[in-house]
Amino acid sequence: MMERYSRQIRYKNFGRNGQRKLEQTHVMIVGAGALGSHCAEILSRMGVGELTIIDMDIVEISNLHRQATYTENDAQMMVPKVEALKKHLLDINSNIKINALYQEITCTNIEHILRNSNPAIVMDGMDHFKIRYLINEACHKFSIPWIYGAAIGSQGTIYGIDYKGPCLKCVLDKIPESAESCSINGVLPTVIYQVASMEVSELLRWLTSAGFSQKLITIDTFSIQYHTVNINQLKNSNCSICVHQQYDLLNQPQPTNVESQCGDTFLLRFDEKMFEYAHYLPAKIKKANSFAKLLSYNDTDITLFKDGRMNVYGLEDEAQAHALYTHFAKSIK
Repeated sequence: MMERYSRQIRYKNFGRNGQRKLEQTHVMIVGAGALGSHCAEILSRMGVGELTIIDMDIVEISNLHRQATYTENDAQMMVPKVEALKKHLLDINSNIKINALYQEITCTNIEHILRNSNPAIVMDGMDHFKIRYLINEACHKFSIPWIYGAAIGSQGTIYGIDYKGPCLKCVLDKIPESAESCSINGVLPTVIYQVASMEVSELLRWLTSAGFSQKLITIDTFSIQYHTVNINQLKNSNCSICVHQQYDLLNQPQPTNVESQCGDTFLLRFDEKMFEYAHYLPAKIKKANSFAKLLSYNDTDITLFKDGRMNVYGLEDEAQAHALYTHFAKSIK
């Protein structure tokens, strides 16, 4: 088996010891989109012991230019990303263990997921800042290291976060109210590859005796610029999370019914019966399988998932989203 990984083993800072540690490590990747899928592919090819991949979405044709392993057939069949990714990764390396969790990460389930999965480290593959702050709180509470990664346009950021050092809130005190998104601002595949590679590099450093780089790394793959900041100067001595252990997001009673997502997308949360009773909605069902249904309502496209979540695309504002939620909720009563 070592022959398979001989080229990386020959690298002196990794070696056989690093390979053995990697094969004994359980990595959780939150998000199976661009960053998450590329991190998962690299780790699978390198021979990671176990991956737990969490995502709530299906493969779409617009994913294929930047997300790893997915195919046109996956998009046509509306396969959940975690299921498609698991299949393709096991085709690459059948010796690893992969747990695919097709579900949303929220304040009500993230602690349960971490307890049950018990990962050694968590990797960020999300495109939603609120979830990253939730991961930050949960990983600090459970003393789990995690790696933050973000990419938009041609720019990316990477930061390996040890629960003993500065946390994400130290770096960004408040959740950005109108964060840039790939659906509005676009994203180049080149920055995705580099950010994912840097995330895995931080993991490999953590795995070996080197430890995290202790740097906040920013890159621009179009202007070809790289910048690092020593994280020691970023520590907030009065941080509510990593100093005072105040976990406000974790302690929220439940997620809201309407939530703004990436770009002009809104997430509406209904219970599971919405999927079963979708034919009662004043919307046309264009396509369906056991995982998702594609709906059309007026000029709005909708993806309805089997757990009752609904992604609504093209709404102007949150008021429209709330009005649609109320209208649909009444339709199935």
